[in-house]
Amino acid sequence: MISRMGEAPSRRGTLAERLKWLMDNRHPDGTGPSNADEVAERSKDIAAQRGGPTVSHQTVHNIKGEKVSNPGLDTLVALASVFKVTVGYLLGETDLPSREQKSAPGPQADAGTSLRPSAVSLAARLNHLFDVVHPRGRGPYTDEEIAQAVSARGSDISASGIAALRAGTWDDPTSKQLQGLAEVFGVPVPYFFDDGIAAKVTADLTLLNAFKEAGARKVALRAVAEMDEDALTALVPVIEHLGKAGKRQRM
Repeated sequence: MISRMGEAPSRRGTLAERLKWLMDNRHPDGTGPSNADEVAERSKDIAAQRGGPTVSHQTVHNIKGEKVSNPGLDTLVALASVFKVTVGYLLGETDLPSREQKSAPGPQADAGTSLRPSAVSLAARLNHLFDVVHPRGRGPYTDEEIAQAVSARGSDISASGIAALRAGTWDDPTSKQLQGLAEVFGVPVPYFFDDGIAAKVTADLTLLNAFKEAGARKVALRAVAEMDEDALTALVPVIEHLGKAGKRQRM
C-alpha cells in the first residue's frame, strides 16, 4: 500500500518536482521518504521479478537535483515501475489520476507492468506515422527530414538515429527526442508507449486519411445535410477533434 502526503505536481511541474514528490510520498507504509539508493534497489528487485530496465542511484540523484532533465526512455520506465505511475505522468503529459493520489486499503494497481514498449512496437508505431502522416501529393517523409524537424525543436537526433528507431535496433530515445517526434507528427507522447492511446491515435489517423482519400468535404457536406439535430450535436466534437489532428499533421 502506498502512502500519500501533499499534492502531486501537475503537468506544469518539472520532472525533478515529480520525482521528489514520488520519493517523498510513494513509499511503503511504515517507512519514510525514499532516497536514491532505495529507489535504485527497488528498480533492481522489479527487474529481477519480471524483467525490464533499472535505474542507478546516481541517475535518481541527478534527476532529483535537476542535473539531468532529459533521461532516456528506459530510465523513465524504471522510475514509473518503482512508483507505479505512468511514463506520461513523469513526462508531464498527464496529471496523476486522483484515484492514485488517495490511500486505500489493499495493493495498488501496478501501473509499471506494461509501460515498456518492445523495440518492435516502438518501431512499428513510428513507421506507422511515417506511412500516414504526410501532405497529400507526396510520399512519406525521409529519415533526414524528420531528424532535421526534431532537431529544429531543440532535441538533436540524426537520420541514422531515426533509422535505428524504425528498424528496432535502438529503443531508448531520450524524453526530449520522444517529445520532438510526437510534436513533428502531431501525436501525444504516450502514443509511443501506451497501447490504449496508440490505438485511439491510429484510429483517428486512419479515419482522417480515409476522409482525405474519399474527397471528404463533399462526402461530409452531403451526409451532414441528412442528419437530425441530435446527430449533429454528437458530431461537432468529433469534427473539431479531427480538425485539430489535421492541423497537427502539417509540419
